[in-house]
Order: sequence, then C-alpha cells, then structure tokens
Amino acid sequence: MIAIAYFFIDLCLLRRAPQDAPASGLLLALVSIAGLVSTVLLTMTAGHHIIAGLLQSLTDYTLLFAVLWMVLNFINKRGRLIQTATALIGADTLLGLFALLPMILAMTATTDSAQLLFAGVLFLGLIAWNLLVTAHILRHALDVRLIWGVLFAILYEFLNIGVASWLG
Repeated sequence: MIAIAYFFIDLCLLRRAPQDAPASGLLLALVSIAGLVSTVLLTMTAGHHIIAGLLQSLTDYTLLFAVLWMVLNFINKRGRLIQTATALIGADTLLGLFALLPMILAMTATTDSAQLLFAGVLFLGLIAWNLLVTAHILRHALDVRLIWGVLFAILYEFLNIGVASWLG
C-alpha cells in the first residue's frame, strides 16, 4: 500500500506516468473510493451537505469514464482506460487533500486579510498544478506532446464545469 501511495506522489511530481500503475480494477475501485471520501471531506469543509459531495464525485467519475472511453476508443488505445482513470482519480484525490489547507485558511481568515489572500494564491497554485498533472497523465495516455495534454486537460475542465453547472 505504501508503494501505491509513493506512486501517486511521484505521479503528482511528474516523475511517473499512468502506464507505471498496475492495470487493476481493484486498485481503480480503491482509488475511486478514496476520491469519493476526499471530495465529501472537501465539500463538508466548504460547508456544503454530504450529498452534494457524493453527487459531485459520481458526476465527475461518470464524465471522466465516458470521455476517457470515447477518446481512448477513438485512438485504438482502449487498454489504457483502467490505468489512465486510476492515475487521474488518484492524482486528483491526493491534490484534493492538499486543497484542505487553503480552504481552512480561508475559513478562519478575516475579510481582506493577508491570510485570505495567501489562501487564494495557494488554491490557485493547486488548481494550476492539478491541470499540469492531468496534462502529464493525458499526454502519456494519448501519446501526444505535453502542450496537447494541457489543451485536453483545460477542455476537460471546461466540460466538467459546464456539466456541473448544467446539473445545478
């Protein structure tokens, strides 16, 4: 289990690639459960109901699997689905846990304080890092250059935000 944790740390530091993860449905299920718990924790920390976190996670996972399946199927790389999904969900879970710090800092800060500004900058940095990690994973999964991975990561985030907004 420690080796898996180190894998996701290395993945988030761009030292590993999704193909380095075992193609295991069990690992994907465990990482998905950890991601679900992480999202619920973040949602509750932000002051929202637990159901909102569960629905957000289920929507995210459904969209992720649908988009990955379509794209990987289109480029004849279906065998990469489990590893890519595992890498994306695991990295997002790990980085999501780091997002607790700026959320807590923002919640305990007074209006117009340096602490609130620091929390905002930290959160924006995590968003940027998450996009870079997603791009890194996608570039390996799709066999494209990093710039294309960045473009695909940004497009996916816009799609994800659009679907979440549409669902309310």
